[in-house]
Amino acid sequence: MVFVYGALLAAAPGDESFLDAGWTSSAAERLHPYGAAVAESWATFVQDTAHVTAWIRAVAHWPLMALTLLWLAHRRQGVYVRGAIALLLSSSAGLAVFASLQSFPVREVSLVRDYLALPGVHASWYLLMALAVVATAAKVRARVAVMVLALSAVAGAVLTAEHHLLGALLAVGAPLLAWYAAGHLQDRDRVRRRSAVDASHAAEPEADVVPFRHRGGAVEPRADADLVPLRQAG
Repeated sequence: MVFVYGALLAAAPGDESFLDAGWTSSAAERLHPYGAAVAESWATFVQDTAHVTAWIRAVAHWPLMALTLLWLAHRRQGVYVRGAIALLLSSSAGLAVFASLQSFPVREVSLVRDYLALPGVHASWYLLMALAVVATAAKVRARVAVMVLALSAVAGAVLTAEHHLLGALLAVGAPLLAWYAAGHLQDRDRVRRRSAVDASHAAEPEADVVPFRHRGGAVEPRADADLVPLRQAG
């Protein structure tokens, strides 16, 4: 409609043209409401799409993390525990760093809300879930796809952050350190439990072993024993 309207306007640049100027102006006036309606509808569609996309980006990480953790708990308990500990450590460290950069006094509710609104925080969650999936998934294609998606989210968070250094620290530094710290804690706990089991086995007293003595030769009957004849069967 907009192109037709422009063509009709261009067809009558002056008073003399091959089309009647009065007919052209009347047709343009008739088409003008349709063009305005189409432009208004398109602007409304673009605005609604932007709102839906922003809402999906704001809430998509919560169900994604929940489904990933449930899948890890069903497949590998060790990786599930490591991912949960890494999430806790990464979020705590990131919140502490973010709070140290704010001016005091800071309200707790607004501090947590502003921290969760940072794109680097969501990217750190994606990276941790990707590391857990890579450690669990058996197919190489699934590992590569998950890691590519996580790295793209990390790159977008760092590039769009207001402070690139803070964005890189929240999106990459904190989750990687938390992941390896959680693995170290698991290794220490595993070694401690193995040492406790070995110590309990070592503390148990050994049972006395009685040697078996083999008697050679046939057993001779005693002289004072009475011989009892056997009854013939049948």
